[in-house]
Amino acid sequence: MDSAAIADEVRRHAHGRVPRELRERQLLAVAEDLFAEAGYAGASMDELARRAGVSKPVVYDLLGSKEEVFRRCVARQAGELAGAVAAAVDDSDDPAARVRAGILAFFTFVRSHRRLWEALTADVSPFAAEAADLRRRQARLVATLLADSAAQLGVDIAAIRVDATAHLLNGAMEGLARWWGSHAEVSAEELTSWAMSVVLPGLQEAVAGAQRDLQ
Repeated sequence: MDSAAIADEVRRHAHGRVPRELRERQLLAVAEDLFAEAGYAGASMDELARRAGVSKPVVYDLLGSKEEVFRRCVARQAGELAGAVAAAVDDSDDPAARVRAGILAFFTFVRSHRRLWEALTADVSPFAAEAADLRRRQARLVATLLADSAAQLGVDIAAIRVDATAHLLNGAMEGLARWWGSHAEVSAEELTSWAMSVVLPGLQEAVAGAQRDLQ
């Protein structure tokens, strides 16, 4: 959601005649930028209204409370993350390349949405339900990727093992992304290579184990 592009669209309407749907999109775009800069705790509804050029009552009328604004931003970004990973893994038929592409897409997303992602996944967060839903969506996506990759190799891995591996990968990538927050000198590409050096042997062993079970 490009806040500058939406702002240009808003300016094409006379003052007071901006369609409600467009104003909502504008406010959410501005809110995402604000949360990204200041985090959840540092963002204020006053500042959101100021940046959007509207009164604070307009913000509350269109979007609700600060928590509701954040939840709507999170929901949109969860969909964006899932879409980015899905698009990345669809670019290759090679299982290892698909896993690498998915990991890189995840780290690229975190780099672009660091403050919002950290606020959502903080150890103590008022958004535990949203964080849990994001993790479930990611686990389902990773599980599908793993199952598809195994099928391409002609291997049938038990669903419970695929699910466990997906959760293991998600936890590992989230932990590494947290570490990365204090090591900005590391690029997303380099971090992906490090992750793959650990992940790939484990996936290869899982496939080999499944193959042995079939013999």
